[in-house]
Amino acid sequence: MKPTKIVQHTLTIAIIVFFALSSITVYSVRATDGISVPPSPTMVTIEVVDGTSSYFLTTLTDVPSGYDVTNTTYLGWCIDVDAQMGRSPATHQVVLYSSLDPPNGTLKDQRWDIVNYILNHKQGTADDIQAAMWYFIHFDSETETPPTNQTIAWAIIEDALANGTGYIPAPSETVAVICNPVIFLPLNPVQISIIEVTVPVIPEYPTIAITILTLTAISIGLIYAKKTRHLQPRL
Repeated sequence: MKPTKIVQHTLTIAIIVFFALSSITVYSVRATDGISVPPSPTMVTIEVVDGTSSYFLTTLTDVPSGYDVTNTTYLGWCIDVDAQMGRSPATHQVVLYSSLDPPNGTLKDQRWDIVNYILNHKQGTADDIQAAMWYFIHFDSETETPPTNQTIAWAIIEDALANGTGYIPAPSETVAVICNPVIFLPLNPVQISIIEVTVPVIPEYPTIAITILTLTAISIGLIYAKKTRHLQPRL
């Protein structure tokens, strides 16, 4: 076999391996708690304005780097009807918690599975969505009830009751991150709120695809070795 033929065979193998790698389906996996936030007691700053497609637009600052939550503006929601949230230019110090891993106590006891379901299956207006969340999330002894004329809010509630129990957002879906105020003023407490954060997609090659690729590469190598055996120098 001429040297040019050897080169052609080498290039052919390289092209085959390249397309084999390119054809592997990339799967996504969920991090242990879905989202990474600065650990407690790290404090970050939030500043809110009234939203249109959400109850708040919440801007975060002072967030350390290296987390899935960053210094940007998020869709935000109220989950504490017993307190007030001063709007911009007022700022508030909060600790962030993933709703998939809230701290023990009152926050742990809330129906975050339902909230995450609602955020990923939105219907109606921001008022409808907010009213539905208030029905499930509360920090007093009574469940909030939407006004009787909020038909869509009740539809959201009924859908969540039927399908939301145990719901965990998948990669690329929305997860609620809790903004828990650091300082509570007895006469003027700050609301506990949430922001919408996208669950990151972590690429992972499936084991079966790696196995197939390995076997394919070995097979190609054996075929190539067999075809070029006569080119090997004899001892």
